[in-house]
Formats: sequence, structure tokens, C-alpha cells
Amino acid sequence: MRFLLIFIVYFLSQSCFTLFAQEEEDSKKGVFFGGVSIGSFFANSNTAVVYTGGSNITPYGINYILTLPQNKTTFDAYFKYPYWVEELPQQPAYKAAFDIGLHLGVYLSKINSIYMDLNITEINYEQTFTMAIDNPLNMSPGPTYEQIPIIGKEKRFNLNLGTQLSFYSQEKVALYWSFFGNINSVKLERNYIVINNREYEIFHNTQGEFNRKPGGVGYGGGTGLGFKYQLTEKITTDLTYNLFYTKVNMNENIQSFGLHHGLVMRIIWN
Repeated sequence: MRFLLIFIVYFLSQSCFTLFAQEEEDSKKGVFFGGVSIGSFFANSNTAVVYTGGSNITPYGINYILTLPQNKTTFDAYFKYPYWVEELPQQPAYKAAFDIGLHLGVYLSKINSIYMDLNITEINYEQTFTMAIDNPLNMSPGPTYEQIPIIGKEKRFNLNLGTQLSFYSQEKVALYWSFFGNINSVKLERNYIVINNREYEIFHNTQGEFNRKPGGVGYGGGTGLGFKYQLTEKITTDLTYNLFYTKVNMNENIQSFGLHHGLVMRIIWN
């Protein structure tokens, strides 16, 4: 009898504890949250070739700029001797980009949620191409060379829809996996070269489409690993690393699937 009473007391205490824990677990169920995010985005180089200025990319590239009548006199005076394009950028790549956005969602429980990210990223391309100058005063055989800056500016928009599933939670700390689908939009904003501190635009328009710039819509998905810390009852910080596998569609000839990644810090209110 004594053993039975001890067992009943133990069972009831454990049941109450489980019920209390479940109520605490579900205390945020259905609650909406929102926040802002800032971070770094690292795009792969698959579409960076669009900024290299080659005639195989656009008929209005570097050679077109060099031979325009209004530019030729200026370039002749700058280079002084016969000149030509020796080499375009051989390994086109983007620089790390600054990422800002909104983070919205709803709790499925205290530690799990579904969410939506809306992020805007401005990506820069900064490399050089090589000009050869046939200077007869050069003491060494062959031409002299000059590195000319070539710049690209691009805007990307990412929409992620996904879920966060916690695998560790204790008091104010939680670790989670995230899984999401992605829709992205990309648009070339500017592409130009700089000679003698003056900018010369590379045009990517095609005949009859003078208002159209390269860009398009792509899709994919990704996963992430995150760390949350609850600052107050209403405010949580969230540090997340995301890995994307998405298609980026620059135009009908320059588009591909590839991996991208990013690191994001969020401030979330609920």
C-alpha cells in the first residue's frame, strides 16, 4: 500500500509537470512576430560574366566604347600611342554584399515557427581589364600594359518562405534548423569602365528594347542554422547562417543554379 501511494504521488507529480511544460511550450502558439534583419550575402560568380564588357556579352561593351567617335579623340590623347584590349577579366566574381530585410512569422509553439523573409541586397562587381599600349619608347620588348577598372552594380530581392525547428532550448537560449523555399529577382543597375577618372557606361540594351536591362526571376531553396537569445519578454535576437541553392536568371543566355550563403542578425518583436 505504501509503495502504491508513493507511485500515485510520483505519477501525479510527473503528469502535472508534463502538463505545465506543455502549456509553457504552447504559450506562444499562434502568436505573430516581426522583426528587421541586417547581414552579409555572398553570391556565387555564375552570372558575374555579364559585367565583363565583352562583345560576346553585349555589342555595346568595351570595344564599342573605345571606338565611339566622341570618345576616340579623348582616348587617343590619353594613351598617346596605339592601344587595344589585351585581356578581359578572367575570373569574374562579386564582392560580399550588405543585406537588409524584414522577418515575419507565426509561432507553432514556443520554440518552432513558420516565417517569411523579405530581403534586398545591392551587389557590387569590381575588377579590371588589361589595355595594351604600343609605346615605341618602351625599353623592354612588347607593349606596356594598364589595368582599367570595370564596375558593375546589381540589385537582388529574395523572398524566403520556411520553417524553424528547434533542436535545443533552455531558458532564454534556443538553437534551430531552418528550411525554406526561395523566389528571387535580379536586375543589373549599372556597368561601366573608368579611364582617366571618367566613367563610361557599358550598355546591355538590345535593338528595339532600349529600356530593358538584364534581369529576371529565379527560384530555389535552402537551409540554415540559427541561435536565438531572448533579451526581454517581447524582444529576441536571432543570429542565422543560411545556405541557398537557387537559380539566378540574368537573361536567356546567363542563368544557372548555384550555391550562395549569408549571415544574418535579426531583432524580433512578438
